[in-house]
Amino acid sequence: MPPLKITPTDHEGGGLVHETWEWFARRIHFETPGGRAYAILDSRLFDIAGFERAIRSEVPPHQADSPDELARLIGVDPSRLVETVGNYNAAAIGDPARFDATRCDGLAASSALRPPKSNWARAIVKPPFLAYPLIGGVAYTFGGVATNAKAEVLGGDGPLAGLYAAGEMTGHFYGTAPNAVAILRALVFGRIAGLEAVSYLSKRH
Repeated sequence: MPPLKITPTDHEGGGLVHETWEWFARRIHFETPGGRAYAILDSRLFDIAGFERAIRSEVPPHQADSPDELARLIGVDPSRLVETVGNYNAAAIGDPARFDATRCDGLAASSALRPPKSNWARAIVKPPFLAYPLIGGVAYTFGGVATNAKAEVLGGDGPLAGLYAAGEMTGHFYGTAPNAVAILRALVFGRIAGLEAVSYLSKRH
């Protein structure tokens, strides 16, 4: 399996967390052969209290005593994975004693690393080495029906009489995932849609 391609314009965080995983998941799903990538870690992961909360997967990692053996398990060119891990380790020049998984610890890699890493840049050195499979998942639907301020669904010639919509089907996700707005929008426009629907029916009787 070819490695996930990272271009020079990539960076470790293009915005908030949900914005970063959105483009990353799309790249894995649409641009990576087989629609799968791997997170490579070492066994010090298991020393982090509550690390399971960050994994969010019931799929166990592949484990091996060396990077080249790990590469064979996951179908990646061993020489490429050994080179990638070696380059990363060479850039992990900070004091690993500063590592703190509970906060942005400032343990940065050298500027030679692309994409950069500003925190938690600890070398991958302690076997067994781990490879967690990553795939893109459907978290939101993008796009939806157009509405106006009265929550009326809009057709080509304007509002469609008696048809209202609110929530995620009105398409507030498109190209990225704005955080902490879905419930507020559903609440506000759901109430408006309900009131407008009652008003519409009242006028018809």
